[in-house]
Amino acid sequence: MDVKFSKLSTGNQIEGKIMEIRKGAVTAIVYVQIAGDTMIQASVTIATLESLGLYEGKSVALIINPTDIIIGCE
Repeated sequence: MDVKFSKLSTGNQIEGKIMEIRKGAVTAIVYVQIAGDTMIQASVTIATLESLGLYEGKSVALIINPTDIIIGCE
């Protein structure tokens, strides 16, 4: 799977495969499996889901903006 972009303002790209899509009225939750059994979920609009042609089984790259990452611990 080689879906990384060659030029972006961030190097935080994680490759994965869409395992499930749960559509709501306005947004969809896209579940992307990355290394092993690790799953990351992303919220996108239905319009974005359609314009990117996202579907279960599609290989994608998750691009993470470091200012939007929150870490929690016990």
